[in-house]
Amino acid sequence: MNKLTQAILLMLLSSLPLASVAGGIPLDDYIAVSAFMGGRTSENFKDTETGEIAKVSSNLSQALAFSWRYERGKEGELLFSNAKHNVKMAGEQNNSTDIYFSYIQFGGRVLFTGNSPFSSSFGLGIGATFLSPDDSRYDNEIAFSGNMTGGVRYELTQQWALRSDLRVYGTVLNSDSTLFCGDGQCMITVNGDIYVQTELMAGIEYKF
Repeated sequence: MNKLTQAILLMLLSSLPLASVAGGIPLDDYIAVSAFMGGRTSENFKDTETGEIAKVSSNLSQALAFSWRYERGKEGELLFSNAKHNVKMAGEQNNSTDIYFSYIQFGGRVLFTGNSPFSSSFGLGIGATFLSPDDSRYDNEIAFSGNMTGGVRYELTQQWALRSDLRVYGTVLNSDSTLFCGDGQCMITVNGDIYVQTELMAGIEYKF
């Protein structure tokens, strides 16, 4: 994703139409912290040299988000999400290792509210993906990534709320790059692609 595309996405987010905010979102500025747990599903990797498939398991994930109101009906957000996946090469290699897929994303969301405790939102973010093999033989990887999210919120009080988010992450892999290298060899060779993971989370939010 180039700089022009990033700028367009951020402009789109800032210009999205808002619904009425007469309901649950307080008009005063706030900072909120949200803790989530849920599940993450993953695409498989395909080795472009051998054609073999590296299967990536689905697994539980955890996330922590900090958000703040910067305009009526709009929030900024800083998100950290982490999950451990098993990556297993098919075919002759038959290598297998556990890898932590961690995301740090910065972005924002538009809030759609009414006169009930329920509200919904749509958000975009950009940041980085950190791939950290549990096996010390393999190198860590870092790549540019972005996410799209849709969420629902149920306000229990002015400060406490229940939340659920569906996020889709896209990680940009460089052309002709190798992943998870160690001992003079690499598990996977890729030829430039966007690697996708999807995450469904539920959690609780507290506003300060």
